Amino acid sequence: MVVVGSGLKRLARWASGAALLLAVAACSTTDYGKPVNDFAAATDNAEQALAELSDQVTEAYRGVLEGGILSRRSFLQFSQDECLVASPRCRLAVVDPDSGAREFYPPEPPLIQMTRLMTQINRYAGNLKALLEADTASQVETQVNAALGSVQNLAETVAEARAEAGVAPVDIPPFATSVGAGVNWIVGQYVEGVKYKGLQRATAAAKPVVREAADLFATVSAFVSDVPRKDLANDVSKSLDAFRDNGDAANLAKLKLSAAKFDTLLTSTPPDLFKRLGDAHDALADALQGGEVSIATAIGKIEAFAAEAETLAKILKDIRAIVPDNG
Repeated sequence: MVVVGSGLKRLARWASGAALLLAVAACSTTDYGKPVNDFAAATDNAEQALAELSDQVTEAYRGVLEGGILSRRSFLQFSQDECLVASPRCRLAVVDPDSGAREFYPPEPPLIQMTRLMTQINRYAGNLKALLEADTASQVETQVNAALGSVQNLAETVAEARAEAGVAPVDIPPFATSVGAGVNWIVGQYVEGVKYKGLQRATAAAKPVVREAADLFATVSAFVSDVPRKDLANDVSKSLDAFRDNGDAANLAKLKLSAAKFDTLLTSTPPDLFKRLGDAHDALADALQGGEVSIATAIGKIEAFAAEAETLAKILKDIRAIVPDNG
């Protein structure tokens, strides 16, 4: 009876371990490799696009200020309490003589907070990618903690950007790996299970923060996208004038290309990009939670975001190439 009882106990332990192994093995990240990598690549393009947009808006604003200075409609002076021996800074200020309004010259980038947000989202996406590439449970835990740290920084920056609305940073709890002794001997499957749980934890924590940041991006970029529109509208107008003056094949080709670039910008606007960023991350997070959103739906939304990011990044670089010609 002792032998039989001992054998039953060993069998029970084996069955319990096998059940736990099957549960861990079922949590596979195999299906998420492509969408996570694509999301990381798309956020990189989105960061480049936003940085380029910020540069163009800053340069356009600087041009406005310089126009006022050179025409004597406004004047320059040192910024208040600056440029003294004991001053921490030395900046110039443009002063409107009528209203007394002051602006730094050169102007500080108006989208600096937005670019900080996008950099943090890009780091977070990179952490998810590194998580999938990790070889040990310890490496996975490190990358999950890094991802959650990026989300915490993102939440705090969003709160700063919307302080007037009373938005507080999201509380992101530290990630702790739950070690299952029954599966430690099967390292590969154990690490795979930890990866899956880590992806679930990181994306669930990030979902409301990334969505709020994406909404903020979309709102702000709806206003600042007028700058590249103006540049391309001017380029189209100049191309049309050139073709009217000399309707040869070369000028026709330039007009056709200029109109195509403008059309691309009009159909691929910054607000659309950031809306799709939020949609893509929401779908990825929901699919990982096993909800109604399928992995196929998540991949579709990520691909739409990736295409938008790539197109907008390219068209803004194209605008950079023509801006000097616009004077």
